[in-house]
Amino acid sequence: MPETKPEITRESSGATLSAKIIAIAVLCGCIYYASSVVITLIFSILIAAVLEPGADLLERLRLPRWLSSLVMVLLMLTVSYLAVYGIYGRALDLMNDAPKLAAKFKLMTAHLRVTAQSFQQSTRTIIPSSADSNLPTVRLQQDSPWAQFLLRGIGSVYAFTVTVMFVPFLVFFMLNSKDRMWVATLNLFPRDKRHQAEGVIQYIGGMLRQFALGNLLVAIISAVPICLVFALLRLQYAFVLGLLAACLSLLPYIGLALALVPPLMVALLQYDSVNPFLIVAATVAVVHFIAVNLLTPRLVGHRLNLNALAVTIAMMFWAWLWGGFGLVLAVPITAAIKAVCDNVERLKPFGAWMGEG
Repeated sequence: MPETKPEITRESSGATLSAKIIAIAVLCGCIYYASSVVITLIFSILIAAVLEPGADLLERLRLPRWLSSLVMVLLMLTVSYLAVYGIYGRALDLMNDAPKLAAKFKLMTAHLRVTAQSFQQSTRTIIPSSADSNLPTVRLQQDSPWAQFLLRGIGSVYAFTVTVMFVPFLVFFMLNSKDRMWVATLNLFPRDKRHQAEGVIQYIGGMLRQFALGNLLVAIISAVPICLVFALLRLQYAFVLGLLAACLSLLPYIGLALALVPPLMVALLQYDSVNPFLIVAATVAVVHFIAVNLLTPRLVGHRLNLNALAVTIAMMFWAWLWGGFGLVLAVPITAAIKAVCDNVERLKPFGAWMGEG
C-alpha cells in the first residue's frame, strides 16, 4: 500500500493540472466567442464604478436609490450627447475631405509607387512570359485591416450599435441594485473568506474608478495645449485631431506613436515647409512626456502596480483577442487579475511576478 501512494498522488496532480488547463481553454473560448457580451459588461462595470460616488451622494441627500441611479445615468447620457454633438461636425468634415486627403497622399507617395512597380517588373523577368499568360488572375477585395482590428471584439457596426444601447440599462441596474448585488456576491464565498473577498472587491472597484477618472482627466488636460497649438498653426480639424491625439497617447508604450500618426498625416498634406511638421510632432511628444511622467502618476496613482513586461504581454494578448477594445481594456483587466492574485495565497507568486517590485 505505501508504494502506491506516490503514483496516486502523481496521477491526481496530473488530473488536476489537466482540469485547470481545460478550464482555462474553455474560459478563453467563452470570452472570445462571447466577446461582445463580455466587453459590454466590462465597460458597464467601469462606468458604474465612476458613477457610483455620485449616486451615493444623491442617496445621502434623501433621494431614492432608483432616482439617484436614474439621474446619474441621464447625466452620463447628456454629457456623452454634448461631446458627440461638439465633435460630430468636425469629424463629418474630416470624413468628407478624406478622399481629397487620400488623393494628395497618393501624389506624395507617387515616387515610392513607381519604384515599387519597377522592382516588380524586374522580378517578373524571372518567370517566362508564356507561364504568365497561363496563370489565372485572381483579385481579392478585402476589408480595411483597421476596421477589422477595431471591430474584432464586436463583429460589425450593427452589433456594436446594439451593444451600446444596452450599456445605459446595465449601468442603471448595477447602480440601483448595488446593495443587493453586494450581499449576493459575498454569499458566493465561504463564511471565512467573505471578509477577504469584500476587501478584494472594494479594492478592484476603487482601482477601476481611479483608473477611469484619472485617465479621463489626463486626456482633458493633455488635449488643451495640443488643440491650442494645432489651432495656432491653423491645422485643419485641430479640435478633433487634438482630442484624438490626447486620447491615443494614454495607451501605454505605443500611445505616442499612435497619437502622432493622424496629425502628422494632415500636416504633411497641408504644409509645404518642415517647421509646422516639427512643431506638431514636438507638441504631441512633449505633452505625452509630461502626461506619462507627471500627470498619470499623480491622477491615476500607483494602485495598478504593474510592471512593463506584464502590461506589454497583456496588451498583446487582449489586442489579439478583442482588437482595439482589448487594447483599451488590457490594463484595467490585468490590474484586476493582479488584485485577485495578491489576495489568494496560491496565486500570490503570480501577483508578485506582475508587480513592479
